[in-house]
Amino acid sequence: MSFRKLPAALVAGLSMALGVSASAQEVSLGKSEFNARCAVCHGEGGKGDGMVGVLFAQKPRDLTLLAKNNNGAYPFSEVYQSIDGGRDIAAHGTSEMPIWGDFFMADIKEDRPSTYGRNLEAVKQGRILSVVYYLQTLQQR
Repeated sequence: MSFRKLPAALVAGLSMALGVSASAQEVSLGKSEFNARCAVCHGEGGKGDGMVGVLFAQKPRDLTLLAKNNNGAYPFSEVYQSIDGGRDIAAHGTSEMPIWGDFFMADIKEDRPSTYGRNLEAVKQGRILSVVYYLQTLQQR
């Protein structure tokens, strides 16, 4: 079962129960994934100033303000769902943000199917979670 299919409140509750803190390794992996997939639009610092993002009619969101714009609470579940594709992003209009959940799954299947066996979904979720945890470290208070 993917997080995409879970209600947002349940995902948020699970993340709180598990302690929404990440190890240095998860943050490092998340930074690498973010720089490889997201920084081109959102910028290396997550401020919405990526080299391709400046070409859009609507500037990509400043991802360092997610907690600040949510009464100081990092919207963990919403960020996960935005990356996975389970949440619509109105600002993207007709050209949606890439659905990285689908990309991560396809990437794993094509490049290393025998390495992960039946755990493809778990690997995909782990990659997305690493980006979510990394973005949490960028938050302005």
